[in-house]
Amino acid sequence: MGDVVSVQGPDRAGIARVVLDRPPANALDGAFIAGLEATARGLAAAPGLRVVVVASAIPGVFMAGADLGFIQANWHRIDEVATGLRAALGAWSGLAVPTIGALSGHALGGGCELALTLDFRCMARGRGRIGLPEAQRGLLAAGGGTQRLARLVGPGRALDLALRGRVLDADEAERIGLVTTACDAGDLEASVEALAGELAGLAPRTVAATKAVIRAGVERPLEEALTMEIDAMVALAATDDAAEGVRSFLEGRAPRFTGR
Repeated sequence: MGDVVSVQGPDRAGIARVVLDRPPANALDGAFIAGLEATARGLAAAPGLRVVVVASAIPGVFMAGADLGFIQANWHRIDEVATGLRAALGAWSGLAVPTIGALSGHALGGGCELALTLDFRCMARGRGRIGLPEAQRGLLAAGGGTQRLARLVGPGRALDLALRGRVLDADEAERIGLVTTACDAGDLEASVEALAGELAGLAPRTVAATKAVIRAGVERPLEEALTMEIDAMVALAATDDAAEGVRSFLEGRAPRFTGR
């Protein structure tokens, strides 16, 4: 994995920071894809983890997509490459803790696909763009991009973006729900830190259960999803954190969640 994908933390609040660093544009190749998957699987087993922030070390770029030289050299095994990217991004999508993308610049192609696996996407205003431009090169976003995009913004908007290869600035992406928050570049770090701190203060089991029922529920009939929701609430009611949440409200104080 080397330094292409590095992990800092988690800190005392349980917040870990993942930094992407493959100059000049964080383009995905085989080693980078493997590093992303290994990092996500390592985080899944990390004790005390509450929140993960994903950021780039490269100014103006979050991730600019696939390394087309790597794609061309591996054209004969494109199915393996796509399957590997799908597995790596699936590992990110499956994390039980909240994940935040600090999009300081371009998030294109595979970079957009990675951002789509994260729970929150905070994007800096400026020259950066987000989207799936693969169709402009006769390709298709096959790391989950078309499917996650359609589930996030609806099939009509997804077709408009993916077929035309449209890439959006932060404000337009926020308007359609592709990013959670658009902010001035100078405010991105503070915005991400504030969100991470807020999420880190929540009850971990509640966070994991909420993520699970929302993500699984949208794929199921409503009545089945409603049953999942009740089952999750019943399970949470048996936790110490749920009891603490109710008790702290009645006592007029902030809750102190322990993860139990």
